[in-house]
Amino acid sequence: MKIFFPEKNPDSIVSSLETAMGDRALSKIVSFSQKNEQLIVTLSKLGTSTLSFDRSESADGTTYTLAKEKIALSHRPLKSDVTGKIIKVVERAGGTVEK
Repeated sequence: MKIFFPEKNPDSIVSSLETAMGDRALSKIVSFSQKNEQLIVTLSKLGTSTLSFDRSESADGTTYTLAKEKIALSHRPLKSDVTGKIIKVVERAGGTVEK
């Protein structure tokens, strides 16, 4: 999975993602952060799952490519549903997703 943002500032991207989450129920279990040039998506409820995306910059913006995923056993049955909701958040924040 690849996520593209026309924005180049990683802090602004994370802020946009958090704003796009709003007060939805998903915002209580999903968080976005940065660590060592990676975007980290963490799901915390009945276990912890993490998606790590490597960051690369181009003239057009910033691309995050899924590098590693650690899915908790309790999250596996819901993976496609939660992934779909995260994609909607990314799109609301101004990004595009390529599977």
